[in-house]
Amino acid sequence: MKKTLGALFLALCLFLFVNANLTVPVLMYHHVGAVSDRSSTNVSVETFERQMEYLKVHRMRVMSLEDFLGHIRLGQGLSWNTVVITFDDGNLDNLTNALPILKRMGFPATIFMITGNIGKDGWLSAEDLRVLDASGIAIGSHTANHVFLPKLKKAEAVLELRQSRNVLEKILGHPVFLFSYPAGGVTEALEALVAREGYHGAVTTNYGCSRNDLYALRRLKITERDGNLFSFFAKVSGLYSLGRRTVDIA
Repeated sequence: MKKTLGALFLALCLFLFVNANLTVPVLMYHHVGAVSDRSSTNVSVETFERQMEYLKVHRMRVMSLEDFLGHIRLGQGLSWNTVVITFDDGNLDNLTNALPILKRMGFPATIFMITGNIGKDGWLSAEDLRVLDASGIAIGSHTANHVFLPKLKKAEAVLELRQSRNVLEKILGHPVFLFSYPAGGVTEALEALVAREGYHGAVTTNYGCSRNDLYALRRLKITERDGNLFSFFAKVSGLYSLGRRTVDIA
């Protein structure tokens, strides 16, 4: 019993230490559906629902990415229980499986769409994107072709940034300000380029909790392994990031 209480006390101390440094976990999902490999980017519907219920029951403050960026710009403090939810690629199951759960919980989220895949089998259509947008889910750009931007010439990178944004804005009828770098492909030059193109902020696949880098926000990849709620707790609390400096690419 004493050992258990000691472990819980240590976990609490670490929890408070991490959040005292104002780190915010930005969760990165991909598929919400069938799972063939627990280490893949897929999360089962059951696991996703349990995770969202965990956030709700423990009164986590699920903030939209745009609001989070606004707090960073203004230098405003955030409560210790803040968390942000994002999805990469624009898989159809984000609409069919994730949206009903998010709506029931009242949680905002952002989906980063590969515009070259719009309307293809298994991907979100233009109408799907409008439905998500009307439901309070922000839509951001994940480039047109999901290319590794550091390998492109500047003009090619600009085209990926502009083309994808233009397509989304035409579909949604309003400006799009959020961006996600494919495969963690970010450099200082690309950060500056994304800013010049008018995006308000961008996320990477680089592992960790986010602080104040508007154009290279780190995220935590969520997989079926995080169906273990202690693992999920460790990620949303920031404990999992202590001493870890690895990079997850997806």
